[in-house]
Amino acid sequence: MSSQIVFLTLYLGLIAGHQPVELQVGSDVKSVRILVDGRESAVMTAAPWRAIVDLGPAFEPHELVAVAYDRDGGEIGRTSQMINLPRPLAELTLTLQVDDKGLPVSVGLRWEHVFAAKPSRATIRIDGRKIGVDDQFHARLPTLDAAHPHVVDAELRFEDGVVARHELVIAGGHAADSISTELTPLVFTSKTPWKQESLVGCFSVNGAPVLARGVETPDALVLVVREPDANEVQAVLDPGHSDSRSWRETQEVRHRLPLDPRTTMSYTWPISKPVEAAGHVPSKIFQSSVAVSSQDAGMLRFLTFDYGESSDQRTGVDPNTPRRFADAVAVAGLNASNGAHRRAVVLVLSRSADQSTNEPASVRHYLEAIGVPLFVWSLTGPRPDLAASWGEVDDISEPKQFRAAVERLRASLASQHVVWIASDRLSALHAEANPRCGVTPLAHMGR
Repeated sequence: MSSQIVFLTLYLGLIAGHQPVELQVGSDVKSVRILVDGRESAVMTAAPWRAIVDLGPAFEPHELVAVAYDRDGGEIGRTSQMINLPRPLAELTLTLQVDDKGLPVSVGLRWEHVFAAKPSRATIRIDGRKIGVDDQFHARLPTLDAAHPHVVDAELRFEDGVVARHELVIAGGHAADSISTELTPLVFTSKTPWKQESLVGCFSVNGAPVLARGVETPDALVLVVREPDANEVQAVLDPGHSDSRSWRETQEVRHRLPLDPRTTMSYTWPISKPVEAAGHVPSKIFQSSVAVSSQDAGMLRFLTFDYGESSDQRTGVDPNTPRRFADAVAVAGLNASNGAHRRAVVLVLSRSADQSTNEPASVRHYLEAIGVPLFVWSLTGPRPDLAASWGEVDDISEPKQFRAAVERLRASLASQHVVWIASDRLSALHAEANPRCGVTPLAHMGR
């Protein structure tokens, strides 16, 4: 019989190093072990149920598990969360309060929002019936029949329109999160023609075959990181940039070097904004630009036009503001990996200095692990000095070289396909393909 154990600390952004973790547990819990990827990281034996866990020096996908034990050392509950993998903008957890007999009498909400937005309205239902919620987002439960299971579901709306939902099942007076079968999109590349039926038996996770179905070639997403001031980019890629061009000339330049028509592009600007709020994990947010379809702009237009207008405010190009290119590439990689689409991240190197807190080689390794191709382009000529940190760097300072770099990006996107496999997201990063199938998963976690 499971006992309540809930994470009060939710990690929605990219994190590494030593991090605090806090839990709420049932009265019958006498100790808790915290596991990171199956290895013990901390042990708690009394309230407050807090600890520090070590996630390693670099960004890596992890599974954080809390296991609850009773006085005899028997496991009576567990909960988990994924770290450094795509997650919603906001997440919600439900916490139960019990009476002296251990029966649930009320429920409270705990939440985390990437941008620390405030909640505006909450709805809580017990077995489909709505119950009253106070200003502190707590609700008293009606008397429950312990002989039957009960479902508590909650919805929390935030001031920015984001909605978070969660449910739990109360059985025998104890709570357990609902569990569902999970299908995860796996992006793979193929250099030769293939048929969907030929992928049967092609994929395995940790040596065990996994069901694969629904092969598709979906839309593509390309996230670009570059200096927000477009002047240097224009001077190199479009030195004839002028408002005096004819309409025909303007249209030709606008659509020069396009990606395929099903590709959307946007910027992740290398300027961070700290976000802190009481009770929430401090984080730094990197602003994004508007999304642009490849049908509306080729790569030349996209890279040289000022798309500094983000969805909520102008990014700004103050030359004294620290640029954090490597950190922004990591965030772009995380965002690009979210969803069932073809993907790539492009870093455009310029003369601006990088003041990131993470090393380029570490960030490159992270993108390889989560299956996001990284293309590094240089506006300042060949950069063999960066091979150890950024790997292969394409010189795009001349038109012929720029065209070749765009073609490499196009070819990478064209080779990508998506198949849905019966696996959780972290395990899917370890997926391997049978050599006979002629396909290669993009993710290289642990390889």
